[in-house]
Amino acid sequence: MRAAALTTLLLCVLVALGAVIAPASARADDPSWAEVQKAKRDVRAKASAVQRIQAALDGLEEQAARLGEVAVRRAADASAAADRLATAQGAVDRLQVQAAAARKRAGTAKRTAGLVATQLYRAGDPTLSVWLAGRHSGSLLYRLGALAQIGDSSSQMLAQAVVDQRLADALGREASAQAAVRDRLSDAATAAANTAKAAQTAADRQVAATKARRAALTAKLHELQATSNALQASYAAAQEAKRAAAAAGDGSGGSALGGIAGGPGSLSPSAAQSYAAGRLGAYGWSGGQMSCLTRLWNIESGWRWNAYNASSGAYGIPQSLPGSKMATAGGDWTTSSRTQIEWGLGYIEARYSTPCGALAFETSHVPYWY
Repeated sequence: MRAAALTTLLLCVLVALGAVIAPASARADDPSWAEVQKAKRDVRAKASAVQRIQAALDGLEEQAARLGEVAVRRAADASAAADRLATAQGAVDRLQVQAAAARKRAGTAKRTAGLVATQLYRAGDPTLSVWLAGRHSGSLLYRLGALAQIGDSSSQMLAQAVVDQRLADALGREASAQAAVRDRLSDAATAAANTAKAAQTAADRQVAATKARRAALTAKLHELQATSNALQASYAAAQEAKRAAAAAGDGSGGSALGGIAGGPGSLSPSAAQSYAAGRLGAYGWSGGQMSCLTRLWNIESGWRWNAYNASSGAYGIPQSLPGSKMATAGGDWTTSSRTQIEWGLGYIEARYSTPCGALAFETSHVPYWY
């Protein structure tokens, strides 16, 4: 009963002290392996995003350049169309003048022919009488010849009037056609130039936005890279300190826990190693496994029976987590090196077969654990 009460008291002391005592090689501000890996993933993710943005930007810049070329060509087309428009306008103006002149001639010819014909058939017309009463007016042949000339002149005038009217109509139609061509050329050229300019402007805006995004991502990438480098350096320093402590025989898995008095089974690190070496055969292991076991528990605890890891709560030479697991090997697990070693050897046999198997697993990843 007293042994049970003592065990309970010691456990309470361990928990209380674990909250304030940190291991020498794992300060509270040391980064964890998970933090280092997350920082690396963040850097890779941002680098990948920057690469994607850069690739998109390259494509957008090429597209903007092509659209700029198109806009220049469309502006040239619009300028050429303006020249053609001026030419077409000149042609329209000339045709309109020619059509007006032809209509005027046709009207004059029609009026003249109508007047002559009217006078020819209107008996007693003063103008016709005077004209017929001229020289040789008494000659019947003269009068007949004069009437024939008047008739021929009237016919020619009428024929010329028809020709002039037809010319006027044709010139009018051509003028209308030229005006339609002029308007079509002007509208098409202006629309093409406006469309090309709008496309170029939109592309330039997209390029500018993508450049801004790339700059922001690049700045974030540099920030993450600096953070990642700092975390890796800090983590590497902590691990190096742990390895140095293990090589010196000082456990890097935990600090010596004060406040617990040693018992009859509390051995020094060298005595604990001697005891463990004598127990290898009981587990079917050769003496060659001792070097692996020595290094393994140097890393974990430095072979100290009171080694405690405040970060995880692991305790003892084999760094049992929680330490109370070792109670299956003896009620004195809090102070007895032998009890801790027996439990630790059984744990290694069940999980890794041999100490060398446990060491291989321990050192295959960081942070070390088995």
